[in-house]
Amino acid sequence: MRSGIRVGITRPSNLGLTTLGLALAVLVSGCQTGVMAYPLDPEQVGQVDADLVLRTYNAHRERLEVRVAKQGLDPKEKDRLLREFLKTFTDTTDTGNIPIEQAYQYADMFRLVGDWKTAENLYGASVKWAEGRKDYDRFTNDALRQAWCLAELGQVKPALELARRTYKVPPAAKAPILFAVLYEITPAARGKGHDQELAELIADACAQHVQVRVDPASASGQALIQGRAYHMGVAMNKVIELFGNDARSPKARELVGDIATLLASERRF
Repeated sequence: MRSGIRVGITRPSNLGLTTLGLALAVLVSGCQTGVMAYPLDPEQVGQVDADLVLRTYNAHRERLEVRVAKQGLDPKEKDRLLREFLKTFTDTTDTGNIPIEQAYQYADMFRLVGDWKTAENLYGASVKWAEGRKDYDRFTNDALRQAWCLAELGQVKPALELARRTYKVPPAAKAPILFAVLYEITPAARGKGHDQELAELIADACAQHVQVRVDPASASGQALIQGRAYHMGVAMNKVIELFGNDARSPKARELVGDIATLLASERRF
């Protein structure tokens, strides 16, 4: 039997049982009694899978976002309900008994409830595993998430160094870099004593972004290509913000100029 986490019973009464949960409940039955088991109840199924928890979480999130849009549910209340749902699992997770191939999924659970330290440890384990397997996609995603956690924990210099390690992956694995650096790591790292290094990381992330190789015929490929100029424009503005009163310094001008050159190249196509 595959090892996994041990968690307590959860009955998310505030969120209700989604269509996904009902379908899964029908598919799983008790071993001896023939009574249908609830797949998010470890007392019945023996192990609650992180992938199942996250898929159920996403179903809850989508339903609550509809309530926010149509029924006026407070977005903060939506976030509270989602954290409450996940915390039932993270509070009882045995982090020493997690299959390494699922470490990143459990890390996602802890990150989503704001337990940055546990998430950082789990992403770190997944990064080492991915490196050993030369799984560049897994390495890139998890290293960037680990860097985000480190920045949230105030360890900005190690965060920036780790993020920069992803710049060495092959072009096919570079797609997450700019988005993670710009929209996840930067908000967590800025104002903590390393803003110039952060600005350099952003500028270099733009250079990584134009190296990404995608299928231009796919919807995701088209979206990435069409959005390149916009996100690099956001990056340029962020670099200027990070330099603040020194935005006219030679270094700031150099970084902004580097991004402007990349933007000009993108707009020619």
